Amino acid sequence: MMGASTVLELYKPQIAEVFAQAADKGVKLVWLQGQSDSGCTVSLIQGTHPDLYDAVLKLNVNIMFHPTIMVPSGEEAASVLQTITPDVLVVEGSIPTGEKKHACVVGEVGGREIILEDCLKDLAAKTKVAVVAVGNCAAFGGIPAGKPNPTNAKSVSGVLGKTVVNIPGCPAHPDWVLLTLASVLIGVMPTLDALGRPTAFFGVKLHDECPRRGFYDAGKYAENLSDEGCLINLGCRGPVTLADCASRKWNGGMNMCTNAGAPCIGCTHPEFPDKVSPFYVRTEALPDFYTHEFFKYFTGAVTAGLAGYVALDAVNRRRKAKEEK
Repeated sequence: MMGASTVLELYKPQIAEVFAQAADKGVKLVWLQGQSDSGCTVSLIQGTHPDLYDAVLKLNVNIMFHPTIMVPSGEEAASVLQTITPDVLVVEGSIPTGEKKHACVVGEVGGREIILEDCLKDLAAKTKVAVVAVGNCAAFGGIPAGKPNPTNAKSVSGVLGKTVVNIPGCPAHPDWVLLTLASVLIGVMPTLDALGRPTAFFGVKLHDECPRRGFYDAGKYAENLSDEGCLINLGCRGPVTLADCASRKWNGGMNMCTNAGAPCIGCTHPEFPDKVSPFYVRTEALPDFYTHEFFKYFTGAVTAGLAGYVALDAVNRRRKAKEEK
């Protein structure tokens, strides 16, 4: 399988051209931020392909609203949201709803607050091409929607009541965002799974491509973060996490969590963080963990793979116990 960094290296001139063409055609992109730490924006900005970054900067004339990077502020900035018809609407962060919706206000125009939930519904109804949820908070609710969820936070699709393009992750990988935006900007929707995730990025279990997978198959488990071996005993959630981190890598294609000695915490998981917590702790009740509500979203092939994982894990653990005796 060709790594995403290789794909970007091969096709970055075309992707840069897509952004340049979008700017020439006057494609309007609006980026809303809800309950988030702006981590996905920072991740995108710190992508390691300068020509792509320059292309995004060229598109800035048509990024009509982005709270973190836009120059206008106050009423001047917020007033755009009342008149614009976006081609692409990007949302970062979860959305407080119902009686708690006032917990996130986008801005104020004429002394009247623009509440994120209302603004999202209004803009999504007018968006011509695609609504893209960037990061786990926007895609699935993420940390703000974790128990006890004091603001009744929801994902973008949870607010809109329909499937959107979901790019989970805490944060989302810059490649995932750039490649998806390049696709939707030219009107080509990526192939999505049942949860709205592009299958090109979220079609494989991290466990299957993990650089430590050989240790798992051999039944060699790390008991400390500095140990050589599979990190399952230290709470690795790779077996239930769909993401191509192992082949794509982070930080310019240099490394990824398990290769650096840290267990995967499942940050792209649809029930992150609640159902993959506590971090760095092995989940003993593996069958219960794998058959939780999210399990229904997996395909039959992945389901079979998880069942095989549970069985093989049990065999490996029994073998290790015998060796220790």
